[in-house]
Amino acid sequence: MNAFDELHPLVARLAKERFERPTEIQELAIPHVLKGENVLVIAGTGMGKTEAVMLPIFSKLLSEPKKIGVLYITPLRALNRDMFSRLFWWGDKLDLEIAIRHGDTLIRERREQRETPPHVLITTPESLQAILVGKEMRKHLKEVRCVVVDEIHELVESKRGVQLNLALIRLELL
Repeated sequence: MNAFDELHPLVARLAKERFERPTEIQELAIPHVLKGENVLVIAGTGMGKTEAVMLPIFSKLLSEPKKIGVLYITPLRALNRDMFSRLFWWGDKLDLEIAIRHGDTLIRERREQRETPPHVLITTPESLQAILVGKEMRKHLKEVRCVVVDEIHELVESKRGVQLNLALIRLELL
């Protein structure tokens, strides 16, 4: 038995098809994320950090579906696009909507996100601040159960880190 066996059956099946076995960081993190605990995942590039966090989150979304159940925050739009590409495969297979929100997001896409919010919204700290201003989006953000901050070391000791912290406090107060 491994950490993949603890996941929702559909997520576990896909994980086992895609990966030979969980990485060490996945074995360590998946049980804690499934319990809803706060985790800090530190590992080298290509060690499976994203899956260590997102596979159990996908499992939770399948068990208790909510729109904008997850905010995935990255420091850069380029990283947003990369994460979207990686997470879209899972969303497509699991019938979960994954979307990006940043300064270049088209008005039509913003309206779609407002009217039919995604399960996972990938954004930047600046865009999160902008989203928190909108009445409809604030209503949807009340449903957020998980926040993932990728590359937090890029933000933590800067003005953007302060901005992110304030946005997360505002989110918590909704």
